[in-house]
Amino acid sequence: MSLTNKLFSLLGFAEPVILNRFNGNNILPKKLLLLSTNNQISPDIKQAITQLDIKVTENVSDNAEKSIEALIIDATNYIDESSYQSLYLTVQKSLKFLSYNARILLISNATNTQQSSEHSAFSQALVGFTKSLAKEVGRKGSTANIVLLNKENNKTDNNTSVALAAPIKFFLSAKSAFVSGQALTISNKKQLITQTTPNIANKKVAVVTGAAQGIGSAIASKLADDGYFVIGIDIEPMKTQLVNAMRSLLGQAYSLDVSVKDAGEQLAALASKHQGFDLFVHNAGITRDKTLAKMPTHFWQQTIDINLLSVMRITQTLINTGSINSNGRIVCLSSMNGIAGQGGQTNYACSKAGIIGYVESMANELATQNITLNAVAPGFIETKMTEQMPFFTREMGRRMNALSQGGLPIDVAEAISFLGDESSYAISGQTLRVCGLNIIGA
Repeated sequence: MSLTNKLFSLLGFAEPVILNRFNGNNILPKKLLLLSTNNQISPDIKQAITQLDIKVTENVSDNAEKSIEALIIDATNYIDESSYQSLYLTVQKSLKFLSYNARILLISNATNTQQSSEHSAFSQALVGFTKSLAKEVGRKGSTANIVLLNKENNKTDNNTSVALAAPIKFFLSAKSAFVSGQALTISNKKQLITQTTPNIANKKVAVVTGAAQGIGSAIASKLADDGYFVIGIDIEPMKTQLVNAMRSLLGQAYSLDVSVKDAGEQLAALASKHQGFDLFVHNAGITRDKTLAKMPTHFWQQTIDINLLSVMRITQTLINTGSINSNGRIVCLSSMNGIAGQGGQTNYACSKAGIIGYVESMANELATQNITLNAVAPGFIETKMTEQMPFFTREMGRRMNALSQGGLPIDVAEAISFLGDESSYAISGQTLRVCGLNIIGA
């Protein structure tokens, strides 16, 4: 144990476990334990899992090695008050067999007006249960998340099972190593988002703003690995870095300040040269920290302009000009500070919270054009900027989550890759946190 880990161990922080991130071969666990709170597995869930290359057992006693790498709990069928006791017993008996870097995924129904108040209470209770469970299993580098089904009806249909496949695969995979305690809602409403056959004749085009360095560079690299032609956007002073980064990805560099009033028009003109954009990632952002009482006007305005207003202006222009292709994806970068707040960052928190409200509000409008809009909210991510933090501040930032460590830029990139994929067609208006699950607060 290092001296730093010893120090933080004395303060009550667990020693971090090395996370099992995706290395090109280890995308899914080899074994999955599938259980239910009422002893019956939903056909939708069973059908979704058949699309995965994974061995499934439905009884703890069938798990010969007594080591659970992945656990799915089907909690979709609320019966009565006994469902709470069943949840407790079902999960508790499995935890002693949980391996390091395991994945736990609960699947339930989202609260809606078609449910009884008792059923809605159970659905929401599961979210609190999942977040607390995630904080308990994080000591082993394990994660727990929940997928909520917002179904048109309670009938089994192929649309639901297909919509479920992508989030199940992501949350069970090594690509979600720093995503824990999260609730993601999917919809099977056919009139909203529909899965379409991808056009394999042309290479898909992805745009990433703020792509010259840090998280933006990691996103661009990941999308290039996924097979996109990547167009990286950044300001003129970053041109050399941007050109070098895009050259290595066989992509295109484009210098642009996203906050200028005609940025959307410039990007629409660029889109016309590429037969439209398939994925647009609003990553560009700045911080201008100062307590509100001492904050100069330009600190406030610059932060709001770049982090929020430019996102809305550019998105609206791209939509109005048809620059985002049908079955396209838009992903915005929010932040944990937009959820929990941060002293000295009223401007930044305001802008990043605004992103969350924007994607939630715009999702239904874009669904009519078969476009999804989501956000990713990173927590403490290891970058050159965080390396410059004072030692104690940096270490506290790393430790204040269930996994007791900072995330990596690739963790954010993996989440964006997931939301940007065609298989995530039933996910829109959501904000996915990539934070390891904060110990205190939101």
